[in-house]
Amino acid sequence: MMKLNRLSIFIVLLVMPLMANAEQCMNHFTMHELEILKEEKFEIDSVKNRNNTALKLFSCLGYPDPKIRDGIVYEAMSYWLRNDLLKPNTIKLMFDSLTKTLSKANQDSNNFTQPFAALVFSEVIRVDRLMPYLSDKERQKAVDVSTEYMRNIQDYRGFDDTFGWRHAVAHTADVFLQLSLNKQISRSQLAQLLSALKTQVSPQNSHFYTYGEPKRLATAFVYIILRAEQTEQGILSFFDYLGNPAPFDNWRSVYQSQKGLAKLHNTRNFVYSVLAITGQSQNPKLKAIQPMLIRIIKQLG
Repeated sequence: MMKLNRLSIFIVLLVMPLMANAEQCMNHFTMHELEILKEEKFEIDSVKNRNNTALKLFSCLGYPDPKIRDGIVYEAMSYWLRNDLLKPNTIKLMFDSLTKTLSKANQDSNNFTQPFAALVFSEVIRVDRLMPYLSDKERQKAVDVSTEYMRNIQDYRGFDDTFGWRHAVAHTADVFLQLSLNKQISRSQLAQLLSALKTQVSPQNSHFYTYGEPKRLATAFVYIILRAEQTEQGILSFFDYLGNPAPFDNWRSVYQSQKGLAKLHNTRNFVYSVLAITGQSQNPKLKAIQPMLIRIIKQLG
């Protein structure tokens, strides 16, 4: 009986956060309304209703069902933003909400909210790249919030058959990509992005990337170094970091522990991803890094 009670308590503790996240969303929508929104391909004729719906959908960012979180919330936001269907004031409110969400720790114990806030944030930042609406101060805030979030990611869950994607590192790399493409982002801000990005090339907790994170990180990296503002010294420093086996004495010694093998696995995947993206390019900046990539590959063995 005692074991059954403990199991019951465990199940209740597991389910309560899921119910809370779902309830927050259901305070604004019925399931039928969300299904209709999807069926109608997010077409809302009323400009006012469309903008109000966009803001209310933020309550569903942490919804445990990926059909809602990913298939409706993100897809709706992406569709409206990429088709210029939201008012500038609405997009500014979205910016404010997302930076606040990404700045706060422990949004929900199941960690759905922040990774999907990052994914939607990449779309909000993309708008500023194409039609600038942020001030210099707000762009700095975007860089500060996204780099701080990237540095502090410790939940590396990718895909789950029941709960779908979390994918925090990859989603934040998408934010970095959009920021790096924005001509208003300065040299110091690019350096800030690069510094944060390298902290997740190989996580510190012996995690092996298996959900394509190295490619997403590599894509953001490539577009950062394509910017003329990025210094050669900054790029060299980044590659020196990649080639450094620390905290291990050398790359041969990494084979004696899971932590070492994870570092080798993740670093190698990142380097090969950069090589795959840039190998055939005729861009002088990308051609210039090829010898560095080959050198690191030889070091890794």
